[in-house]
Amino acid sequence: MKDFLYAYSDAIDESYEKGRDNRNTEIALDMLADNKPVDEIVKYSHLTKEKVLELQKTIVANAVK
Repeated sequence: MKDFLYAYSDAIDESYEKGRDNRNTEIALDMLADNKPVDEIVKYSHLTKEKVLELQKTIVANAVK
């Protein structure tokens, strides 16, 4: 029974983390759309600078298409 509870707890933790990461990405995308500085986006989205720059490149690439 303990193994089941640990697995269940781990699944909940993983689901929460994915949801948080998705929300942080949404925040960063909104801020990029508003032309906020990358350092400010990193501060408020809690994403890495590399991840924010990657999102920025994706936006630019999609705009060109």
